[in-house]
Amino acid sequence: MKIETLFPLSPNLAIAYYQLGALSPLNLVQLSDQWLCESIFTDSINILQTHKDPKMYEVSDLFEKAMEELNVAIPTRIESAWIVAEDILQRMVAGSIDLMDGANFLYNDVHHEIDEELPDGKYLGSNLGFEHIFCWLREIWDCRDGSTLFYYTDLPRNEAEIKFQQHLMEEAVKWLDSRRAHLKS
Repeated sequence: MKIETLFPLSPNLAIAYYQLGALSPLNLVQLSDQWLCESIFTDSINILQTHKDPKMYEVSDLFEKAMEELNVAIPTRIESAWIVAEDILQRMVAGSIDLMDGANFLYNDVHHEIDEELPDGKYLGSNLGFEHIFCWLREIWDCRDGSTLFYYTDLPRNEAEIKFQQHLMEEAVKWLDSRRAHLKS
């Protein structure tokens, strides 16, 4: 999934994606241009949007300075993982991004980005509560590449994949419900 498919991003979301290394130097310039068009202005955003061939070492300090000027707190990488996970799952459930694109992003760009700082427990993805999501994601991968399936072995693969995608969506909804309940308490 191209990160640009998630644009526009608010500064609060952008900083979380940035903390996980999901934004390129060009993305930072694109976001600054977007924010200026939305009348979100700081001196750093104004300077940032002028870069034509940005390098991370040139634009990262400007981006962080822009967050400071906007009074946007820079979350830790673990806090960022939770923020990005919630954003991706909301988009998956709403249908604004493809279910598989979102789940693959969670696996590759969120989970694996912080698994050293926040190791899994007994199951893959348990560090962020993704273990059930990843179970169905792996079944879909196995379905597509011809590997052994553990569920719905009595169905043709195309029908099994439909079931796996339904379960993946159910788990995304459960994760969001659980997250909301946790944040309320």
